[in-house]
Amino acid sequence: MLKTAGVVMIIAACSGLGFRQALLYNRRIKECEQISRAVQFLLGEIRFHHLPLEEAMGRAGMVEKGAFAAFLKRLAGRLSGRDGGRFYELWQEELAGYLKESLLGGEAELLYYLGQQLGQFDLEAQLENLSRFLEQWRMQTEELKRQEEKKGRLYRYLGVFAGFFLAILLM
Repeated sequence: MLKTAGVVMIIAACSGLGFRQALLYNRRIKECEQISRAVQFLLGEIRFHHLPLEEAMGRAGMVEKGAFAAFLKRLAGRLSGRDGGRFYELWQEELAGYLKESLLGGEAELLYYLGQQLGQFDLEAQLENLSRFLEQWRMQTEELKRQEEKKGRLYRYLGVFAGFFLAILLM
């Protein structure tokens, strides 16, 4: 009886690990979609309302939801106070704090690149940079979705099969 309970717990634990990995991949995709919505909002505020970058970031931070929107709101606050740094330096500092809590992997490079491009040029150049970023971000998100279909299933199967394998070994 005790042995059976142990075997069931091993299978459940390994299966749970596999499902957890698949869920983390799914959350990473959701985070990418939140970033995309926030940057689209930012683009719209700059394009249609002709807002300066810091004000558009502040609005995006208030309207959108998620950790990236909070990042934009904090950055807007620091930009309005201009606590002694250039835009990209402030972007890097805030982005580093955001990425500590984030699930993003290689996608973070695009965010650093966006920070290098923003705040330096005129309105049209900023709009072009935001549009280009959104296109690259969309392609990366689509690739993540394709990977999630394969890897998510793989993680779940591996978790279940690893649990059965360990259970067999221990019997």
